[in-house]
Amino acid sequence: MNKKWISQLAGDIEEKYGKDTRETLFGDIDSIKNDPIFLANWFDNFVTGMDKLDDKAFLQAMMANRCPCGGGDAGNAAAMKEFYDNSKTLEEFVDSFGKWMYKKYNGDVDTLKLQGNVLYLTKPLMENPNAGSCGKGCHCFLARNTEKVVSKIFCHCCTIGHTGKMFKIAFGDDIRMEFIESIICGGKGCTMTVHLPE
Repeated sequence: MNKKWISQLAGDIEEKYGKDTRETLFGDIDSIKNDPIFLANWFDNFVTGMDKLDDKAFLQAMMANRCPCGGGDAGNAAAMKEFYDNSKTLEEFVDSFGKWMYKKYNGDVDTLKLQGNVLYLTKPLMENPNAGSCGKGCHCFLARNTEKVVSKIFCHCCTIGHTGKMFKIAFGDDIRMEFIESIICGGKGCTMTVHLPE
């Protein structure tokens, strides 16, 4: 379990909201156990606490910026930019990059759908039979244990943070990305969009 990541989130919260809010949201990070029931309760307290802060812009950016999973590494971003530069159309770019990713990751990649210059990316559902009732299919070790639908704030980590990193590296920080839906927010899948340069 990546407690360093959780500590970084806690540090961001303490810096903006103070020590009491940090304690309310995170509790004693060292005592967090890798146990499904414990994590479901801890996660519920954390996301409910973030909702009560009513500061979506800050919290969504915090989750995206603190993504612990790496995500779009420089290698993927460089390949993406090369496919983009060598393609005559966005359709050709998406097709070429999608096939390359599919081969590289043995098919375990987001599905890609282009509408105009907007690329829709949907994560494949993960097989996690021991997950919570609302977390089945979720990739996140914390969120997959949830038993109830949560807000959109947390999922900016996996979508805009994890997946979006390679787009930022390839196209710059100004590229526009949007979170659409996720399983733990009551959606049918985990989907984001990227507005590609034309």
